[in-house]
Amino acid sequence: MKIKILILAIIIFAVMNTAHAEDQQPPAVYLIDVILYRPLGLIATVTGSAVFVAISPLTALAAISPPHDAFEKTANLLIMKPAKYTFDRPMGVYYPDGDGEYRRY
Repeated sequence: MKIKILILAIIIFAVMNTAHAEDQQPPAVYLIDVILYRPLGLIATVTGSAVFVAISPLTALAAISPPHDAFEKTANLLIMKPAKYTFDRPMGVYYPDGDGEYRRY
């Protein structure tokens, strides 16, 4: 019963949020974003964090040689990119532009 209420609340939130949107994308775009892509991004962030912790000894070995940025590159790939996709991306925008920032067109 709680799952049904949660799904209904997400659907209502997605539809209400699109009523004030500046662009003319259909509500299904926002609904797919809320129900599918955001949870998958959260799963990717959590999984990437676990993998980052698991391979941190190997990353430390890789950071011995110059330029000493193995931790930054690994954290960016496994944690920061999925987190930005999940939390920083505007509703209904799925792909970044050329400089890596998500912008609404």
